[in-house]
Amino acid sequence: MKLIKALSICVILLAAMQLNAQQKNIEVKWDFNENYNPKDNIALKIIIKNNDGQPVDLKGYNLWFNSMYPIEEQNIPLYSIHNRNGNLYSIDFADQAKIGAQDSMVIDYKSPYPITHTSLTPNGFYLQSRTNPRELINIGHPTVNPLKVSADEQNKVLNELFERNSNRVTKGEQLILPTPAHLKMGKGTYKFSQQVGYYINEHFNFALRPFQDLSEQLTQYSFINQDEKNAAIKVLYKKGLGPEEYNLKINAKGVTIEATEAEGAFYALESIKSMLSAEELKGNGEVSLPYVEVNDAPRFEYRGFMMDIARNFKDINTIKKYIDVMGQYKINKLHLHFIDDEGWRLEIPSLPELTEIGSKRSPYYQDGTSIQPAYGSGNNVTEGHFLTKAQFQDLLKYAASRYVTIIPEIETPGHARAAIKSMETRYNRLMKEGKTKEAEEFLLYETADQSEYSSAQYWDDNVMNAALPSVYRFLDVVLDDIKKMYEEVGLTLKVVSLGGDEVPAGSWEKSPAIQELMKKEGFKSVYEVWPYYVEKINAICASKGLTMQGWEEFGMVNKGSGMVVNDKLSHLNMYLDVWANVIGGGQEDLVYRLANAGYKTIFISAANFYLDMVWDKDFREPGLKWAAISDLYNSFSLLPEDFFSNMSLTDPGKKLEKDYIASKVRLTEKGKSNLLGVKAALWAETVLTPERMDYMLFPRLYALSERAWAPKRVWESEAKFNEKSFNQTYADFVNKVGIYELPKLDLIADGFNYRLPSVGVTQKENKLMANIEYPGFTIYYTTDGTEPNSNSNKYPSEGIQVKSGDKINLAVVDDKGRVGRVSTYVTE
Repeated sequence: MKLIKALSICVILLAAMQLNAQQKNIEVKWDFNENYNPKDNIALKIIIKNNDGQPVDLKGYNLWFNSMYPIEEQNIPLYSIHNRNGNLYSIDFADQAKIGAQDSMVIDYKSPYPITHTSLTPNGFYLQSRTNPRELINIGHPTVNPLKVSADEQNKVLNELFERNSNRVTKGEQLILPTPAHLKMGKGTYKFSQQVGYYINEHFNFALRPFQDLSEQLTQYSFINQDEKNAAIKVLYKKGLGPEEYNLKINAKGVTIEATEAEGAFYALESIKSMLSAEELKGNGEVSLPYVEVNDAPRFEYRGFMMDIARNFKDINTIKKYIDVMGQYKINKLHLHFIDDEGWRLEIPSLPELTEIGSKRSPYYQDGTSIQPAYGSGNNVTEGHFLTKAQFQDLLKYAASRYVTIIPEIETPGHARAAIKSMETRYNRLMKEGKTKEAEEFLLYETADQSEYSSAQYWDDNVMNAALPSVYRFLDVVLDDIKKMYEEVGLTLKVVSLGGDEVPAGSWEKSPAIQELMKKEGFKSVYEVWPYYVEKINAICASKGLTMQGWEEFGMVNKGSGMVVNDKLSHLNMYLDVWANVIGGGQEDLVYRLANAGYKTIFISAANFYLDMVWDKDFREPGLKWAAISDLYNSFSLLPEDFFSNMSLTDPGKKLEKDYIASKVRLTEKGKSNLLGVKAALWAETVLTPERMDYMLFPRLYALSERAWAPKRVWESEAKFNEKSFNQTYADFVNKVGIYELPKLDLIADGFNYRLPSVGVTQKENKLMANIEYPGFTIYYTTDGTEPNSNSNKYPSEGIQVKSGDKINLAVVDDKGRVGRVSTYVTE
C-alpha cells in the first residue's frame, strides 16, 4: 500500500515538473483574422505558441479564458469551443492535438460584435487537465495585436483631434472647482504671515480634522490658536444656513468662514484648497489668496459616485483614497456596488458562506467551494477578496469624517449569481447533515424551475426566485446585519439599494413556485410578479426604517411589449437610479418620465457618466463602448435638467433627426422637484487593477463634481443654449482641471495613475503642429521610431520642421516619467 502511494506521489510530481516546463514556454496571442471586416466578416483568432524545443501534447487538456463578447461554439477535429456560462469559455482539445517545437496552433473563431478596443479581447488564459483539474498551466493575458490602420487614416484621426483640442482648450480660468453658487471677485490678494493665527467657533470643535489637514499641508507656515478678533482665519457659526451651505470672505483682514453645520465649514475649506496650487499645498512657496466673497450651496443634495468592487475587487485602501478625493470635490454619496454575479464582497456574519464561496473565484469552482473565473481572473484563487465587517465599519467612519455617506447595494433579484451559488453550497451542506429546514431557510432558487434565459452578461442561473419565502428571509437577515454594522459605529443606515437591474426575459416563466404564486394572487401574466416583488422588498426596507434605492426598473413594468413607467408604485418611499439614456436608443427621456410620474430619481447618465466607457475610438483605449464614447468634454456636456439642449455635442454614433429629439418628454416643474441629483458610475468588468480605475476616472470625475454642485447656467436650456458660451465654460473648467487639479491628486495617499492627455497633430506646409486635450503637460517627440520619453526632444511652440515621409512620434510625458498615448504622424 505504501509503495502504491509513493508511486502515485512520484507520478504527480513528474506531471507537475512537466507542467512547469510547459508553463514557461507556452504563450497566447490574440489577433484579427487576415480577412477581418467589422461589417461583414468578424473573424478572429487565438494563437497558442510553443516556444520550447520539444512538442507540447494537449491531449486531455482544456484551454480556459474569459471573453467580454460571446463566442460562437464550434466542433472541429482538433478542438471544440464551448461557453461554460457567463463569459467563461473553454477550448477542449482532442487526443491528437499537439503543438510542435517552436510552432503554433491557430484557433479561428467568430464573435457577433466588432472588437473595437483592447478591453474587448479575451483574457485570463490557463490550461487545465480534464482528468486531474488540479493540474494547471497558467498563461495569463494574451499579447494583443491591434487592427492595422493606414498612415492616412491615422493622420486623419490626429487632425480631427487637433481641431477638437483647438476649439475646446482655449484660454480660460475657473477659480474654484466645483463652481460656487455665488462668487464676487475683489481687487487684491491676501498673504499669510509666517505665523498664522486661527479661531474656530466651539460649535465646530467636534469636526476639526479638515482644518488640521490643511494646516499640516501648509508646512511653510506655523499655525497658532488665537482669539476671534486677532485671528487671520476664522471659522464662525452662523445660524440659518443650509447643512452644506457656507459663506467665505477673503479680504485684507484675512479669511472668514461662516457655516451652520460642520459640512458647510468643511466645504468652505475645500474651496480654499481649490484656490491653491499643488506646490502651495505641498508646503512650497508663499500662499496668496485673491480677495473674494463666496456664498455657496450645492445645486443637488445627492452627488454620487458608484464604485463597482464586485466584478473586480478593490481593497480598503483604494476605496479610502477615493473617499478622500470625493470629499475634496464635494461628492457626498458613495454607492458601493459590492454584490453581483461575479462576486459577493462584504462579510455578512449571519451567512459566512456569502464570502467563503461568493468572494472566491477559482478554476476548481465545479467542486462547489468557489465561483467560476470571470473577467480575466484566470487560474488565480481569489482568497480574501472581500471587506470584512471590521474593514467595512472602518470605511463607514472614514467616509463620515469626510461627509461622504456610503450607500450599500445588494443586487436582487437579478445579478445575484454569487449569492445564489453561496446559498446553494450552504443548502447542500445542511442537506447532507439531514437539516432540511435549515437548508431551505435561505435558498434563493427553485430546483424545479426550468426557466430559460440569458442575462446581459450571458448567465443562465443568476435570478432569485420571487415566489420563495426564503428569498425575503435572506434579504431580511442581510439587511439586519448591514444595519447593525452602521449602528455599532454610531451611524445610521438610512438608504440601501436593492438593485433591480436587468432581470432577463424568460426568468420565472417555467417555475412551479411562480405559477403557484400567480394562481394565489390572481396574476394573469408573469410580468405581474415584478411589481409584486418590488412592493415586497420595499415593505421589508420600510419595516427597518430604510429608504429603498434601486435601478430604474423598480419604477417600471412590462405590460407585454417591453418595460414602461409604472404609475402605480410612485407612492412608495424609494429612489431610482436612472441610467438608460443611450443616445439613439429610444430611452433618452426615461429619467424625466419617471420624475414626472412622481418617482424620486438620480440621473446616472450612461451617455455621459458611465466612466468605464472608452475615451475615444483609438483601439488602445481601455473600456467598453455600448453606452457611449465619452471623453472629458462628453462627460461635462451633461445638462441634468435639460438633456436635449446640447445632446448634439455628444457622439451618438448616428445622426438623430430633429423630429426624433422633439418627440421626447421634457422635465416638468413637478419632475424637477423629484430629480434629487446626479451620479457617475464605474462598472469594473474591464477594470482589473486600481491603476486602471484611476485611469478611467480621472479627469472625467471632475465633470461630475461640477455638474452636481455648480449652479444651473443661464444657457442651460433648449431655448437659451449657446454653444459658444458652453465652450467657454468648458475652457474655464478644463484649464482648472489640467493646470491646478490633476497635480493635486499626487498629494493624496498613494497618488493616482490618472489619464494623460492625448496629442492632436496637424501639418501646415513644412511644420507639424501639436496640441493636447487638457493643459498642464509637456509634449515630447522622436523622429527615429522610438517611443518618446523625458529625454526626448520637447515640442517647440512654433512647431516641428518636417519633410515629406517623416514619421514623428509624439506623446505627453509627466514629471514622474509616465508616457501618455503615443500619436504617430507620417508627413506628406
